[in-house]
Amino acid sequence: MKLGIVGLGRSGKTTIFNALTRRDGESIPPGGQLAPVLGVVPVPDPRVDWLDQLYHGRKKVNAQVTYMDLQGMSGGVESRQQYMSMLLTHMRPMDAFMTVVRNFTDTVLGAPDPQRDFRELQDEFIIADLATVEKRLEKLSLEEKKGRKVGVEKELLEACARLLDAEKPLRAQLDLTRAQELKGFTFLSAKPLLVIVNNGDDDAALPRVPFDYAEAMVVRGKLEMEMAQLSEEEAEAFRRDFGVGESALDRVIRSSYALLNLVTFFTVGEDEVKAWTIPAGLPAQEAAGVIHSDIQRGFIRAEVVAYDDLRAAGDYATARKQGTVRLEGKTYRVKDGDIINFRFNV
Repeated sequence: MKLGIVGLGRSGKTTIFNALTRRDGESIPPGGQLAPVLGVVPVPDPRVDWLDQLYHGRKKVNAQVTYMDLQGMSGGVESRQQYMSMLLTHMRPMDAFMTVVRNFTDTVLGAPDPQRDFRELQDEFIIADLATVEKRLEKLSLEEKKGRKVGVEKELLEACARLLDAEKPLRAQLDLTRAQELKGFTFLSAKPLLVIVNNGDDDAALPRVPFDYAEAMVVRGKLEMEMAQLSEEEAEAFRRDFGVGESALDRVIRSSYALLNLVTFFTVGEDEVKAWTIPAGLPAQEAAGVIHSDIQRGFIRAEVVAYDDLRAAGDYATARKQGTVRLEGKTYRVKDGDIINFRFNV
C-alpha cells in the first residue's frame, strides 16, 4: 500500500509524515529543494506476532505501508507550478492520497480554515485531471476527423470533463474511471482520499465541516511526532496524560485499509510467517499470484483456516481435528485473517 501525503505550506504535513514514520527531523532536503521522501513502515498486527510465536518462524514479515512526502505548496505561481509538476511526476503511482489540512492557529497564517485548504488542494487535482482529459480529447477529435473510430473512450472522457468542469473530483463517479477504456489514465482526483485534520495538542475534535467525497480523521500531529520518538512505555504514559488512545499510525493504517477496501491474509511455516495485503474479495488463485506468479499459474487448491479459528484451537493439528481447516478452489474469495497454504504444481 502506497500513500502520498500532500498539503499546503505550514499545514504540518511533514510533522505528520515524521509521526507516521518515526523520523525525528524534517523530511525535506536542505536548500528548499522539492524532492520526494519515502518512509516504509511495517503494519502493526498482533495476529502476526501470535502466529510467529506459534510457528517460531526464522523470519517474521509484517505487511508494509509506504508513505511519500513532498514539500507543501506555498504562495506564488512559480512555487505552485513547481509543486504540482513534482506531484504529477511522483504521486500518480500512489494507491491513495492523504491530504493534511491545518486546524491550529499559526503564527504566520493566523486562524485555520480546514475546509478552505481542503478545497484548494482538491481544485489542484481537478485542474490537473481536466488538463489531461482535454489533451486526450483533442487528440481523439483529430483522429475522428481522419475517419478513425475512437470507440467509447471519447464519450467517457467527455463525461469526465463535465464532472471536472462542475468542480467535482472523479472519485464522485468512480464507474467512469474504472471503465476498461480509461485504465491507462492515473487520474489524481479519482484516487481515494483520506483527510488528516491536523489539530493542536489539546484539541481532539473533528471540525464540523464537509470534506466532499473523502474520509476525514483528526491527528494531533505535533503531539504524535513527539510520542513517536519515545519508548513504548513512555509513549503509553504520554498517551494517558493527553487522553490519546491508539497511535496515529495505527488509526491511519486502519482508516487507509478501509478506504482502499483491503484485507490481510497470512502464510505460515518454520521458514517465515508473513502478512499479505490484497483487495477484499480477491479470488484465491489471484491472491496466490501476489506471492508468486508460478503459484497462481499452477494453482490446485488453497488450504484455509481463519485466524480466529486457529487461535481458538491453539494449534493447526487441533484446528484440523475440529474441522475448521478446509480446502477451497480458485474462485474462493479470500477473507481478512485467512491463513492459507497454497497447493500448486508447475
